[in-house]
Amino acid sequence: MSRFTPKETYRKISDISLEYLKNDCNIKGLIFDFDGTLQLKWKISKSTFEFIKEAKESGLKVAVVSNNIHINDFLLRKMNIISIKKFALKPFKKPLLDMARRMKLKPEQIAFVGNNRFTDIYGSNRAGMYSIYIQNNINGFFHRRKTQGSLEEKGINKIDD
Repeated sequence: MSRFTPKETYRKISDISLEYLKNDCNIKGLIFDFDGTLQLKWKISKSTFEFIKEAKESGLKVAVVSNNIHINDFLLRKMNIISIKKFALKPFKKPLLDMARRMKLKPEQIAFVGNNRFTDIYGSNRAGMYSIYIQNNINGFFHRRKTQGSLEEKGINKIDD
């Protein structure tokens, strides 16, 4: 199995089964990426907010590790979520292992939830965590924009969806 392959893939966070993670995978903590995972298009959905609340109420420890220095502090404070308050340097495993120690959990007891196969999935797999990929449309949008820009330089003006 490739280190870029997640254990599970979902369209949105609220599709994840907390019962399965806790009972079948022995997961005791969740670490989330922020941009594109918890926050999509500068908003946090009600279903994501409810999922985090349910996870915490079920006894799971919840944290955020992000490469973005601008994390929504309101959400973190309101939900009492710990985070790394600086550029985390994912996909290096050190920030993930540091967070595992801070959560007082072994890496294999943590599911990392992210939307980037390199920084999130590769990083969490290297750290020995259970990786969950959120396959949303934000990556497709940026990839199409980047591709379209390079094609325009070659004289191709449109990409059909």
